[in-house]
Amino acid sequence: MNFIHASDFHLGYAQYGLEERFRDYARAFQSVIKYAIDHRAEFILISGDLFHKRNINAPTYLQAYKVLLELKEKSPSTQVFAIEGNHDLAYHQDGNSWLEILNSQGLLRLIRLKESQGVKLMGDYVELDNVRIFGVKYIGSNTTSSIQQIADEIKKITAEAEEKYTILMMHFGMEGQVKQAQAGEIPYSSLMPLKEVVDYLALGHYHMQYEVDNWIFNPGSIEMISMNEYGLPKGFYHVRDSSAKLITPVTRSVKRLKLDISGIKTPDELYSSIGNLLEGQHSTFSENKSLVEFLMYGELNFPKSDINIDMIKKMLDEELKPLSNEVKIEKSNSKYAINGAEVIGLSREQIELRVFSERVKLDARYRDNADAIVNTMIEVKKKAAAGIEEGEIRTDLRWCFEKIRPSGKIEKDRKIEPRQQTLLSRMED
Repeated sequence: MNFIHASDFHLGYAQYGLEERFRDYARAFQSVIKYAIDHRAEFILISGDLFHKRNINAPTYLQAYKVLLELKEKSPSTQVFAIEGNHDLAYHQDGNSWLEILNSQGLLRLIRLKESQGVKLMGDYVELDNVRIFGVKYIGSNTTSSIQQIADEIKKITAEAEEKYTILMMHFGMEGQVKQAQAGEIPYSSLMPLKEVVDYLALGHYHMQYEVDNWIFNPGSIEMISMNEYGLPKGFYHVRDSSAKLITPVTRSVKRLKLDISGIKTPDELYSSIGNLLEGQHSTFSENKSLVEFLMYGELNFPKSDINIDMIKKMLDEELKPLSNEVKIEKSNSKYAINGAEVIGLSREQIELRVFSERVKLDARYRDNADAIVNTMIEVKKKAAAGIEEGEIRTDLRWCFEKIRPSGKIEKDRKIEPRQQTLLSRMED
């Protein structure tokens, strides 16, 4: 067995309004097809969002047509199987999606929801020598409620046929894979019926790579679709003999530069600091014109309106010669706040730990016992979220308070002093 699993090419996306970015997504698609040809892949899976828009233009369709035609000419035995992602679905008035047009031209095989052989959804599937491939287009909020039916229908089909390696393509986001929860995410527990009947769940939708329990695989997009994806792993899977390896092609480089502006008093001092930061950066940039995000964070000591963004963009252009640059300011004047640049890449739990720690350490009376207090706060938060009785939570808080007394001993029935009650109230909040 030798196949490629990719998703989310987003052909047709002219990011930042740039023609060069429009071509970048086509080059990424071509790089995957070339890899498949070079490595003699038996088939290629595209688990949704080949296109960026439902209603594409002629140049976008031509990109897909040329690349798929090249595959057909150079490696006619390598088939492409695809499902429709949320960006691929046809508008109601159009009737057919552009993937259906490619299907009608014999350039790929679109797997549809179809009633057949006594099943209502999974009647359209592919039979190969040793592999059976099912597919479900993006069905949004109906996904969770359809899982059991999909599993039952696959079980029925496979029970009456020769045993083969079973692949299911779907397009949705799994719960817990991105920092901020998104609408329509599917919890892992809801997928358990599929685990009994599927060897390889080929996902698309989220633009970064993740895999779960060696049977759920999401490769991510090849190219960056949003700067929020900066630093995340992505690429496509090359699967041989049930072993999946993530392949990351060379794409346009993306750079994020950060500057803490908390100690900067004037705009002129800011421009000077930016100049100093940029001086040593040019050698780290590739020759293919990077995409650059310049992020300023921290306490802003003068009005934001005094900052000349155009001047900063010009400085970036002159020093780094990027294809495109963005300038962002994330200011925070709260003594309790943590700026966005500092928490990039941290999990929710890590961010909470950091926020609690910094807040407790602001008060010198509790600084020496910060770890004990913070650990209790986190445990209390978990119990509150789980619906544990209030009495048990209060007991935990009081136990923590007793442990951090100067004597280190637990004293029963002692009146709580005002400043001690303040700490207890903060923790209960």
